Order: sequence, then structure tokens, then C-alpha cells
Amino acid sequence: MSRDRDTAAAIVREAKALIDERGEAALRVTEIAERCGVSPSVLYHHFRDREDIISAVREAEFVARIEADAKVIGGLAVSTDNAAEIMSLIVNDMSDPRNEERRRYRHERMQALVAARLDPALQSRLVAAQEKLSAVIIGAVSDAQTAGLLDPALDPTAIAFLFEAIPLGTALATVYGDQLPSEQAWTDLLTRVVTALMPPG
Repeated sequence: MSRDRDTAAAIVREAKALIDERGEAALRVTEIAERCGVSPSVLYHHFRDREDIISAVREAEFVARIEADAKVIGGLAVSTDNAAEIMSLIVNDMSDPRNEERRRYRHERMQALVAARLDPALQSRLVAAQEKLSAVIIGAVSDAQTAGLLDPALDPTAIAFLFEAIPLGTALATVYGDQLPSEQAWTDLLTRVVTALMPPG
């Protein structure tokens, strides 16, 4: 079973590399199989067709970094000793509009959302993936509320949505040019927003 998962993951990884190199239109099942060192029939064992592989790539792009972030937040949100680390992750890492690696992940996530508008099957996959992600993030927020890091009077679902919406919105930095706020101004603003989510006093 683990071997099957590894093969499917390798197929998605190679398909993504090919899409990044030449675009979706140029993606060929035979080339993916060749790059994975397997026969095309192995690809069809894991995926219905070429479109199913593309949907799997888009789904992987959609969850890639946010899944890792959710785990980190979940690991940190168990003690008030970690308040500074959580603040740094949210303000300086997840929401940094100048971070090139983060910007790439945000663009890929948006690309998946745009592709899903015209693809009901992909839309369903992203909804299912987001439900799992949201459950992890909401759980981490609830843990942070229990630990006294976040105000328990606030709705954990709303906080989780905010924690995803802000980083995704910073993809606008790509086109903001000279109008982008200074690093310090952005950090000050986000710090104030996150601080407002903490328990009163």
C-alpha cells in the first residue's frame, strides 16, 4: 500500500514538473510514465486518465504549504510558552508578501481554484481537501484558545478562515509594485490584527 502511495506521489510530482516546464497542454501520459520509470498502464492503475492526473496535480498544489503550516500551528498551539513562535509563523512567515517561495505556493493555490471553476470534479476534490485542512486548522485554533493564546469568545472557524485568507491575499504583492507597504508597516499591522485575537487583558 505504501509503495502504491509512493508511485502515485511520484506520478503527481513528475506531472507537476512537466506542467511547470511546458504547461498543461503539452502534458503527455507517456512522458510522465517515462520520467517515473514505469509503464503507462501503471499510471492508469492510479489515475483514470490525463485529466485525472492534472486534477491530482492541482489538488497537491492547493494543499502543499498550508498542510505543513497547519501541522506546525497544531504542534505549537498547546502551550502559552509558544505564543511568540505562533505569532512569528503567522506574521513573519505565512503572511510575508515578499517571500518568493510563499508567493509561488499562493499562486499555485489560486491556479487550482481558477481551474476548479470550470471543472466540477476538481472542485469536489478541492472541497474535500479543504474540509480536511480546515478541520486541522480549526483544531489548532481551538487548542490555542484552550491554552489561553487566543480569545475563546471568538469563533474558531472564523479565525481559521482569517489565517488562510490573509496569506492567500498577499499574492497581490506580485502586482502591487511600489504601492506595497514597507516590511515594518505590514508587520506592525498584522501584529495588531493577531494581538486583537488574543484574550482581553
